[in-house]
Amino acid sequence: MAGKFVFLKVEFLIEGEWGGIDLDAAMRHLRVGIGSGGSTISEAAFAALGATSVVLTPVIVEQCDAIRVEFATDQGIWTATLDLAAQCVTFLNKSTGEVEDPLLVRPEAGERAAGAFSLERMGIPTMETPRGNVTIDTVLTLLYLQQHHAGRNTFGSVNVADMNLTLEVCFGVLDEEAARFKARAQAARSRATRSATALRKAIEQRQKYGLPTSFDLDMEQERHSKAGDKHTTDLLRLAQEIEHHQGVLTGRDAEAARGLRSVSSAAAAADQAHQMLASLYERRGLARQRLTAAEEAARPRSHCPECKQPLQARSGEKGPLCPVCRQPDPDLPTRQAQRALELARAKEAATSGDTELHKVQRSVQKAVDARRKAEQDAQRLAGRAAAYRAQEIVPREAARSRARAGESEVRAKLEAVKARRQELAQITELEKKAASSSQQDDEASKAWAATEGDAQEHRKQTAKELSQIFADIAIPMAPDKIRSAVIDPKTLAPKINGRTLKQLARSAGLVSIAHTAYHLMALEAARSMPLVLLPRVQWLDAPLDGLGGGPEGESLANAVLAVCAEMVSSDAQIVLATPQALPVSPQGLHATEHDSRRPLIPHARPESDDA
Repeated sequence: MAGKFVFLKVEFLIEGEWGGIDLDAAMRHLRVGIGSGGSTISEAAFAALGATSVVLTPVIVEQCDAIRVEFATDQGIWTATLDLAAQCVTFLNKSTGEVEDPLLVRPEAGERAAGAFSLERMGIPTMETPRGNVTIDTVLTLLYLQQHHAGRNTFGSVNVADMNLTLEVCFGVLDEEAARFKARAQAARSRATRSATALRKAIEQRQKYGLPTSFDLDMEQERHSKAGDKHTTDLLRLAQEIEHHQGVLTGRDAEAARGLRSVSSAAAAADQAHQMLASLYERRGLARQRLTAAEEAARPRSHCPECKQPLQARSGEKGPLCPVCRQPDPDLPTRQAQRALELARAKEAATSGDTELHKVQRSVQKAVDARRKAEQDAQRLAGRAAAYRAQEIVPREAARSRARAGESEVRAKLEAVKARRQELAQITELEKKAASSSQQDDEASKAWAATEGDAQEHRKQTAKELSQIFADIAIPMAPDKIRSAVIDPKTLAPKINGRTLKQLARSAGLVSIAHTAYHLMALEAARSMPLVLLPRVQWLDAPLDGLGGGPEGESLANAVLAVCAEMVSSDAQIVLATPQALPVSPQGLHATEHDSRRPLIPHARPESDDA
């Protein structure tokens, strides 16, 4: 049976001032209205004990620097102070003055957690086994009815494996040694199954290769190694040959480049010759124009330019007459001689121009021929280089690519042989591991089998006792709706009318009653069953949600509250948050009303108090 654990006070540090609410009573009733925060105090109290699953309301997160909960145990009165910024809890025994070093809510590996220290104060062992863990959060699901988590699942969002182990330990089905035996047996069975599966898969994989032996793998490796050496030799030889032919090709490429430069030079010379030829054509044309003019000037006139009649050759006293105007012209012979001289010069200039033009034309033709020859030589050199590349280098590069591909393939085959060799070694290791896991499984199974028989019988007896308590609590809450109420010995979960909570999910009232009755059952079991490791305290947050309105809902609510009142005693504590007043006032009841004008945290700022 767990030790004493009673909540005395919950306080909040806001702007350097502590303030909160007293909880020291056999039955503490917080009558809260809508918006007053029925879960503000409860979740703050459990957060101060080191729980990680609760969600603090905004009024606490925004305004509070720390939360302090005061509780009484067999060792005296303790306070647990949670620093919200550092997320660590400091424990102080006010009776002895003992102070525990600050413990982290979420510690690093190997460090002690604040929740583990709180569980020790409750008299519950913390456990970490391969099968699951017993933590402050899993235990609190049995001490704290979070109505917003109560639904089709029995315990909200807590890990199933952890919750199963917690139920077995807290309800005394298994002691700590038996729980560890069972966890070791399950872990050993899982390891043995995994080892056997791995060995089977490795053998099946080896069978796909035809069950090669070490000798077969050695021969295959030697064959692939020889093939790889051949590819490596071919690569070296081809690299040398390609290097040699690449040098020759470089020379031929240089010759082709020089040929291209010669083509450019010849083309430039041809263009220059063509430009000279154009100027000479222009000069010859001008010379011929001057020759034609000189011939026209030197030619004597025989006809009148007006009437076109022949002119008579006459002479005057002062010299020959002008053929046109018939006036004497003594300078006519001189002009005619000058015209004859100019005609001779024009003929000479025209002849010289023709000669020079013919000479330049021959030069242009030579330049054009030189350009054509340079182009032919360049094409020949480029073709020669391309042919050399295609004949000497391309085949060797293709052979090198094939050699590289062959070398990669051989390397992959060698890796495959290596992998198969490792598989042989792995199979040997797996056989050893499977044998060892099987032996450990046998030993753990034997150790668990030695206690399993007694544990199964004890489980049935415990479930029977819990069922009786659960029925005595649940049926009076709704006698016209609940015919039977039992605890499943396999899962230790409640059943109403032979149906699980999942099957009752459509009836919110029955689900709410089942949760409330289950928590009150845990309280009664902690009082009356010696092997149950639970403190005699329950915190019920809005247990009447989902019961409905009207006369029927009011009747159900009064029945539930009446059962809660009957559970109150001097050796237990119930903290109840409801919007209704209790139909009865049991001895030790301490009730307070809270709403938006009288908040649960008296010194909180109203503008942030949206709890």
